[in-house]
Amino acid sequence: MKRAAAWMMVLGLVAPPALAADTGEPCGGVRFEGGRIVTGRPLAPKGPETEACLQHVAAALQARPAIRSVTLAARLPDAERLDGQGIAVAKAAAEVLVAAGVPRTRVSAVAPPAVPGEPGQLQLAYVERPAQPAVARVRAASGDVSAGPAQAELRPRTMGDALYTGELLLTGPGAHAELVLADGSTVRVLADSLVRLGTLELMANLRRKVQLELLKGTVETRVAAGGDGSVFEVRTRGAVAGVRGTQFRFTAQEDGVTRLETLEGRVGFIAKKGDLDVVGGYGSRALPEGPPEPPRPLLVAPTMVDPRDGTFPVAPRLTWASVSGARRYRVEVARTADFAAGVRTYEARGAELEVPDLGEGKWFWRVLAVDADGFVGFPSKIFAFDVRP
Repeated sequence: MKRAAAWMMVLGLVAPPALAADTGEPCGGVRFEGGRIVTGRPLAPKGPETEACLQHVAAALQARPAIRSVTLAARLPDAERLDGQGIAVAKAAAEVLVAAGVPRTRVSAVAPPAVPGEPGQLQLAYVERPAQPAVARVRAASGDVSAGPAQAELRPRTMGDALYTGELLLTGPGAHAELVLADGSTVRVLADSLVRLGTLELMANLRRKVQLELLKGTVETRVAAGGDGSVFEVRTRGAVAGVRGTQFRFTAQEDGVTRLETLEGRVGFIAKKGDLDVVGGYGSRALPEGPPEPPRPLLVAPTMVDPRDGTFPVAPRLTWASVSGARRYRVEVARTADFAAGVRTYEARGAELEVPDLGEGKWFWRVLAVDADGFVGFPSKIFAFDVRP
């Protein structure tokens, strides 16, 4: 759903000491009330007690991810506020929040005039994102997976976490995440990938509009059925994959090349200088500023040789039949047969692989052939083995 209108900032007054009980916390208690951060005791402009309270406030802010920004106001008498002293006090307080883990991009400082007759003090206000439905949830995550509204504000994510319009999702080396979108589609984000969640609108008669932005790396998508007029698009900086099929991979390379591999159905591939449809079993790519290349057949699924089952004291050597046209192979080993949990990905130049240091238990494995231009073919059948030292 589209994000609600911009938020309003409110600078609030600190509650009088008589209204808040001393809880033994550095601030005497912290409450978030309608844009104000209310502390149990007034905050002096500076000092060790103020610093301890601000560190406590920082921890409370990090526990409320919907808060988008916080403003520190140093309200000092004019004799102390002028000549830049007031803003210097506010900035010093802001640095305490930043040092305690609040992203710098979310913290600002101001120095308004003091309230007549009151001593100098710090006051805090916040802006909170209005409630909005999640556009996706993390179904599974392996390795370093993080998400947030900007790259400087990414934080770790795990199974069950909600994701919202505009958020980025990043997978580290060897990591992957599987997302379930609100329309029922699934998106598998492979290692070293960065995806921005764009529009997701659900309408009457199963119509939907879904837009994702692939900034780098690879996604594998299985699209849920939609009504007439539905749109499901994945964009890179140089091309768009408009889905009229069900399953495809889309890769944004660092050199600006965009690569599409359609496994099922039909995908419209739109580049800056042309477009074409790529049907199941074929792939295409678009060089920077160029049209999509004519579709080429994807490599066939490798035939697995060994092991197809069995129990071993250590991880066995994995072998499969060579595929004509393959330059290398992508080998995936996982804890579950749907390759959603505990996934490890390896590269092999030949038709065998010694897998290092697999832990005890059941493992599933499959192989995909990769051609000279990086196009990934169909996955093999899935087999399993047990490691029991």
